[in-house]
Amino acid sequence: MKMEWLKTVLKGLWVGSTMTVPGVSGGTMAVVVGVYEDLIHAINGLKDNLKENIGFLLRFVSGAGLGFLIFARIVTLLLEHEVAGPLTRLLFCGVVLGGIPLLVRKSCIRKIGYRHVLCLFAGAFVVFQLAMLPQGLFRNGEGLMFWIVQFIAGVIVAIALILPGISVTHILYIMGIYEMVLQKVYALELLSLLPLASGVFVGTFMTTNLLEKGLEKYPEAVYMAIIGFVAASMFSLIPRYPIRMPILGALIAAGGFVGMYMVTKKVQVRDEMRE
Repeated sequence: MKMEWLKTVLKGLWVGSTMTVPGVSGGTMAVVVGVYEDLIHAINGLKDNLKENIGFLLRFVSGAGLGFLIFARIVTLLLEHEVAGPLTRLLFCGVVLGGIPLLVRKSCIRKIGYRHVLCLFAGAFVVFQLAMLPQGLFRNGEGLMFWIVQFIAGVIVAIALILPGISVTHILYIMGIYEMVLQKVYALELLSLLPLASGVFVGTFMTTNLLEKGLEKYPEAVYMAIIGFVAASMFSLIPRYPIRMPILGALIAAGGFVGMYMVTKKVQVRDEMRE
């Protein structure tokens, strides 16, 4: 019993640590360590067995929170560094690209039709709409309206948290609050993140069942929309100023791609073994 408790915490620690990197999907990492289906089952089964499932979720979340907290400082320091910042963003770009093949495989598409293309553009359209929102919308403000905006941001993050292939931190990056969240987590200013966290909490329970059914009934459409979303959102990670060491940057981006691709191959092997 104690060993199972420890395993759950350690799996959460790994997932939470990797989630500090934009492009690394918490859902994908949960699949890799073999805890994704258990999480979905626990969330959907709270009504049937509250004590057991809430205990499992608390163990996982405590590990994930600790992992996120530990690595938040490291990523923040890298992004703030004049030389390492652009190189870190290139690593993120490689990681994002490396995760796309998994989404293509999971879509199970044999032949691309016009509906698939429409879903692809629909996903990209969502990214462009988010990019057109006023700068600082999710970051600046005060009072009740700011709480509501942060809560909505949390619901959006919850969707990314559940779907394999979409990175939570990538969503935070698109909304312009990635570095702010990392800094507040590291500084332990957790109360200021309460509106965002409450949105994530409520959004998770609101959307889990809906998204699970969507993936079961319309996997091709859902995954094509995710691919469009992920591919379009990668542009937000590209450094906006010249890179001092372009060759090193290219190697780092390639390393990110290969690393993430190898991780997703492990997911594919695990899925094939289950089938």
